[in-house]
Amino acid sequence: MITIQREKWSDCIGQIMPMCQQVHDISERDIYGIPLDFDSELYQEAEDIGTFHCLVMRENGKPIGFHWIVMYLFPRLKEKKQAVSDAIFVDPAKRFHAKKLIEFSENYIKSNDCDFWALSTLEPEYRGEMWQKLGFNKSETILIKVM
Repeated sequence: MITIQREKWSDCIGQIMPMCQQVHDISERDIYGIPLDFDSELYQEAEDIGTFHCLVMRENGKPIGFHWIVMYLFPRLKEKKQAVSDAIFVDPAKRFHAKKLIEFSENYIKSNDCDFWALSTLEPEYRGEMWQKLGFNKSETILIKVM
């Protein structure tokens, strides 16, 4: 049975850490040149004030995917709220369930009164056509420079 719900980051991070590491290893590890190292206090603070949301998809209780969303008022567009995907990932062997996580996420974002949903994809795992079929429009290219 597949379930998806918001969970406290501190309660689930130990269980989803292998997937977090997979996301980091796709390209971030090489770009940043540093290992994954979460700021647990910052995640907790952001969750406590309602800007960080951790959605976890489970199959028979075992995590198979997650979506981390940051929601905030969008300063450039007065009184508009934006949701930004910090990370969204489904275990490659379970990707046939990915649509469930995306649909749940969209409904969750709408229920939190967000006007926009922004996400970026990691180049080696680019799925632009899939996202465009789901109603997303390509807006920006994200570049990173390590300082």
